[in-house]
Amino acid sequence: MSNTDSFNRKPKTENRKPPYFSRAQLGVILLLGAALLFLWGWRGNFGRPPASPPAISYNPVFVEAAGAVINPGVFEFPAPPSPAQVWQRAGGPGAAPEKDEKLVSGSRVDISPDGSYKMSRMAGSRLMTLGLAIDINTATPEDLEALPGIGPVLAGRIVDFRQKHGPFKQVADLERVSGIGPKKLAQLKPYVEIKPQINAD
Repeated sequence: MSNTDSFNRKPKTENRKPPYFSRAQLGVILLLGAALLFLWGWRGNFGRPPASPPAISYNPVFVEAAGAVINPGVFEFPAPPSPAQVWQRAGGPGAAPEKDEKLVSGSRVDISPDGSYKMSRMAGSRLMTLGLAIDINTATPEDLEALPGIGPVLAGRIVDFRQKHGPFKQVADLERVSGIGPKKLAQLKPYVEIKPQINAD
């Protein structure tokens, strides 16, 4: 044999078969892979604080019941109540009214012995205690005196202005009252509002 023939001769290749795994072996491999993925995910989240649950807002509705009731006072409701719900909580006389209207927070229900009632707003001092705003179109001078920086003289001026010029259309109109400037208005804004007038029954 010449050196040239040995150089040109191609090495023999063996026909190798791919490795064969039984079903049991494949199952073990899959389980190991799943375990590794779980371990990787657990290590990635280890040491992190748990996610806080979503905040649930709760805005209670406060309604005062007065007059011929067994339990007069302020009642808290999770949603705007009907007169019948206030009637039941306060222990009103006779059958509760069947009206479908809903009462807003800060409402006052005066109940008569004959079962009739009328609606109004709570006193200013009570509204401020509950963190509720005072309606400048229905507030009395005594109500307004519960506001920060408002004394008897300025409270009287606000009521006089309202009687002469009609209801305030916006809170900013308070600046038209003598003695209330931009600084005083900014101080009052968080505590006052304008609501639709509540009609007496």
